[in-house]
Amino acid sequence: MDGKILTILLLIALFFLFIKEGIKKVSDGHTRVVERMGRRHKILLPGINIIIPLVDSIKKPTATNKLQTYVSNGDDRVSIWNEKNGDITMAETRMDPPVIHLYTKDNTEVSINSVAYFKVVDPFKALYEISSFADSFKSLVETALRQEVGTYDSDSIITARESLSESLRGSLQEATTAWGIRVMRVEIEEITFKDRAVVDALSNARRSELERRAALVSAQQHADTLIIESEALRKKAINDAEGIKQKLIIEAEGYKQKKILEAEGDFETNRLEAEAEFLLASREQEGRAQGYLALSKAMENNAQSIIAIESVRAQIEISKHLGNSNNTMIIPTEVAGLIGAASAAIGSIKSLTK
Repeated sequence: MDGKILTILLLIALFFLFIKEGIKKVSDGHTRVVERMGRRHKILLPGINIIIPLVDSIKKPTATNKLQTYVSNGDDRVSIWNEKNGDITMAETRMDPPVIHLYTKDNTEVSINSVAYFKVVDPFKALYEISSFADSFKSLVETALRQEVGTYDSDSIITARESLSESLRGSLQEATTAWGIRVMRVEIEEITFKDRAVVDALSNARRSELERRAALVSAQQHADTLIIESEALRKKAINDAEGIKQKLIIEAEGYKQKKILEAEGDFETNRLEAEAEFLLASREQEGRAQGYLALSKAMENNAQSIIAIESVRAQIEISKHLGNSNNTMIIPTEVAGLIGAASAAIGSIKSLTK
């Protein structure tokens, strides 16, 4: 009975030991390295992880390897590897090594303050491939800057910050890849000269350069203003021409409509006049027809009287023609009357026949 109780108690103790030591919770943005029997084994990612107690252990900083970084322009350091729980920061970290004193190509002493931003991408390499990360990184920065600064003179190094920063980043990245470190960017915060005369000469040169740039900017602005004004005039001319064009189109359209209306008016007038003439001619023909009808009826009743009237009219017409003619003839009255009667009779017969 005592042996069973002891076994149960041992199992319970092992269970609580597993809960306490076997379950590890890693915070977001961190990671941990697990060693099994003293050798690197696996990496714990953010969240809940399980290890085997007494067999697996979390690797923690040692006296020779603390994964430190410079945090200010001096010897102040801070570890990105937690000594209590072994968490390694995976976020971007600032490395601010001390100011480095170097010489340019023309033997001018300069002091350069640089800062780098990096992050751990392979914890295995960061913990096992480098023993003193901060000092090694500082040595890399100094070596890379010495090589780069030696290619510039005192005049050009002031304006070469960007190229100097990019060259330094490339050199650091090439060396730190084996350490499981990725250099994100490098910035040159300050470049100063020890010799005051060099500083004054560079200040004067810088002032002249700024004045030259200001003159160029002013000239460019003036040129831009002229271009804008020219463009405005061009657009105005285009708008004016477009307005004239539209005006001519409207006037031509109005003239066209006017001509159309005038033509329609003339056509309507001619049509009405033609209709009036047609109606007048019709009425005249109708009147003549009525006259001839009346004449026909009259002749039925008194043909001799109508012939006599027509004979007189014919004589009158003959007299008019004879009076207007240059060749005058004398015809007796009886003959004239006979001719007139015959003419009247023939005309009446033709009219009645029609």
